[in-house]
Amino acid sequence: MNVPCGAERCPKAVSRRACLLHAGALLFLAAGWLLDPRPAAAQTGKSRSFALDIHKGQVAAEKKTVRVSEGDRVELNWTTDKAMALHLHGYDLRLDLKRGASGTMTFKAHTAGRFPLGIHGSSGHGHGALLYLEVLPR
Repeated sequence: MNVPCGAERCPKAVSRRACLLHAGALLFLAAGWLLDPRPAAAQTGKSRSFALDIHKGQVAAEKKTVRVSEGDRVELNWTTDKAMALHLHGYDLRLDLKRGASGTMTFKAHTAGRFPLGIHGSSGHGHGALLYLEVLPR
């Protein structure tokens, strides 16, 4: 059915300037998405898993620093020879471990920086850093 076009029934005309502004904004957004220098995997982050054994209140020297990238999903898998509580500063995570048992801290590395992970509680270890988590910016 054809209906005559009256001023009240037709949409208002869009100015050429408004049309160009909208097209420019769309091109700008598309260019930012297409020209992003990071590969797709880096944008979403990786899953990173670390096996960490505490013996006599220490971890192995080569594991004193755990490095990940911002956006990574991190899994710290712990075993220990004594009961203790672990605390990851900056991320405010705590894990209570029993002697000979294992435990896992799982989190997304959402903040870049260097964060100490310490032993807390009544095990006599005080508040020293067991290791450091380094989260590198993307």
